Amino acid sequence: MITYKQYHIQRVEHGQRGWVARITRTDGKNIRTILPASEHPYLDTKPAASAEEAEKLAKEGIDFGGVV
Repeated sequence: MITYKQYHIQRVEHGQRGWVARITRTDGKNIRTILPASEHPYLDTKPAASAEEAEKLAKEGIDFGGVV
């Protein structure tokens, strides 16, 4: 698990579909998304071919995806 900004990113092998990265907040609060407006205890990225690619998707989601 790594810490990126105020989020934890954990790489998770997702069976035959590849890898996903699970994003949680470091303070334990729910993650709020802008579109659609909702709250979740964690968010998973879409499946990626490698753990590194899944981590990259998570960082992009945090930086540009409307995660607060």
